[in-house]
Amino acid sequence: MEQIRPENNDLFAVHMPLLTRIVDISEGDILEIGSGHFSTFLLHHLAHIMKRQLYTYENSERWFNRTKSFESQYHHIVFCPDWDKADFDQKHWGVIFIDHSPNSHRIVEIEKLKDKCDYMVINNTSPEWERHFRYSKIWTLFKYRYHYDKIFPCVAVVSNIKPLFSIK
Repeated sequence: MEQIRPENNDLFAVHMPLLTRIVDISEGDILEIGSGHFSTFLLHHLAHIMKRQLYTYENSERWFNRTKSFESQYHHIVFCPDWDKADFDQKHWGVIFIDHSPNSHRIVEIEKLKDKCDYMVINNTSPEWERHFRYSKIWTLFKYRYHYDKIFPCVAVVSNIKPLFSIK
């Protein structure tokens, strides 16, 4: 099957079907590391519908200011200018969504949180972007891996706790 490559304006929303599916089959609190036009809006509404707690951590003041209007009963926005000082590894999460900058820091959070969640959804996992994200260093950390490569850019879901049979 040929990979679908959306128009440039749509490149930033291809993770939404897989992210929605994972939130739907999961339980517990949701962690979004790095806010965005599409993911924050989607997760905000899913958290409210499902009455689940969502925590969005953002290190960019510009994006934090854009996102803080989402703060609500079920959605907590945390400004975190230094990822190394983030406290999100102090609990277990139902879902973690990885989509933050700098790109090179994503594998640091992935490694730190690999056993702190039921599911982790990782954005931008296309092989063409390996030089930016270096995800090849983390795949072996997970017992279960699923790469959604039908659309560019690819998205992955990984877990050390939950088998991924139900998402395929």
